[in-house]
Amino acid sequence: MSKRFYIFLSIIIIISIRAVSFGQDKSDEKPPVEVKESVEQNKKDIYDEFEEFIKVVKELQDRYVDEVSLNTILTNAYRGMLSGLDPYSQYFGSEELEDLKIETEGEFEGLGIEVIVKDGLLTVITPILDSPAFKAGILVGDRIIKIDGESTESMTIRDAVRKLRGKLGTKITLTVFHEGDTATVDITIERAKIHVRSIRGARMVDDEYKIGYLAVTNFQENTVKDMDAAIQDLLKKGMKCLILDLRFNPGGLLNVAVDMADKFLERGVIVSTRGREKTQDYVYKAHKPGTYPNFPMVVLVNNGSASASEIVAGAIKDSKRGLLLGIKTFGKGSVQSLIPVGDGKAALKLTTARYYTPSGVCIHEKGIEPHVNVNLNFAEARALHEHLSMINIDTKISELKVNETVPKGTVEGKEKQHYIDIQLERAVDVLKGIQVYAKRASTP
Repeated sequence: MSKRFYIFLSIIIIISIRAVSFGQDKSDEKPPVEVKESVEQNKKDIYDEFEEFIKVVKELQDRYVDEVSLNTILTNAYRGMLSGLDPYSQYFGSEELEDLKIETEGEFEGLGIEVIVKDGLLTVITPILDSPAFKAGILVGDRIIKIDGESTESMTIRDAVRKLRGKLGTKITLTVFHEGDTATVDITIERAKIHVRSIRGARMVDDEYKIGYLAVTNFQENTVKDMDAAIQDLLKKGMKCLILDLRFNPGGLLNVAVDMADKFLERGVIVSTRGREKTQDYVYKAHKPGTYPNFPMVVLVNNGSASASEIVAGAIKDSKRGLLLGIKTFGKGSVQSLIPVGDGKAALKLTTARYYTPSGVCIHEKGIEPHVNVNLNFAEARALHEHLSMINIDTKISELKVNETVPKGTVEGKEKQHYIDIQLERAVDVLKGIQVYAKRASTP
């Protein structure tokens, strides 16, 4: 085995021993001798563990059927260590780091789905709106059983993402199990360039009551700027109430979520993060400058609303700024930090903290319950999915009305039924009721 490897492990052992020696809480109740013996025992345990690791590496290099480089062994070890922690911690090599950078810029090639390994199965957090996966019928919570006929059982996120990605125009077949179905279905999808537009559908949904609507599908660098332009346009048109749609929003950048919530809140806590290290403990607060008028608002959420969208929803709920309506959110409330290693050529994406709402509730694996539950059965959820996938955001959506119907007896009326978004309809009714109540309360 190489001398470099032994030096590398020796350094790790020394660092680990120092962590044991200086990381222990001192207690006056125990004699110094007992504390010293405890530290010495921890040192011995660490030596034993690393000796076993060295032996395993040596056996791999000496006995495996093919010659394996030390770099490959260590890289696989890093991946294994992180995969055993949670679905979000990962090791990124140089190529994967480049892919990560491209994705955060809002344009990349692929299918357009957010996936994690949950209960040992590759699970869809949410398909990105208008993506090939969304249009093909991939749903929130789908379990991907096979990729091009290959089982995904025990497949790592890294391997799954590599198989899902591919050249523009190539096709892939996913065998999925929809929640509520009794059998799997094969869905073939053509890879395409994904343009993640974070703002869509800004319009008035009720002209009489001046109720505006805005969907935010992702949290990117320009999201708040684009949202602000849309909100200002709606205000110029006389908007008195707002429906903020965060359904199928998988999240994005923490600072963007904070900035968005800050637009609706004048004061108070937006979100806090807590970790093992004090450097991870931080409280994000709202500021009055730049805050929108205090118009009534309803936030639409579902089980595809995750991470950054849960931060905004939680802040609005706990601050009593608006009402949440829909389905309980996904529950992705952990903070991942990108830690460079290997001279910056690789990195650890490591969970270092968790999100807490202003009331101190941890979002992670719990989600956020809406004030008004409007659950959808499987058929209704699929119909909503199909409806959203058919919306062309480049057309004049503002010309459509929520209650638009086709006159009975016409050919078009017989062949095509207008879809009614019952969650959106309920939100409109709630805001109408708020306005009616406000008028009555102000009448002498």
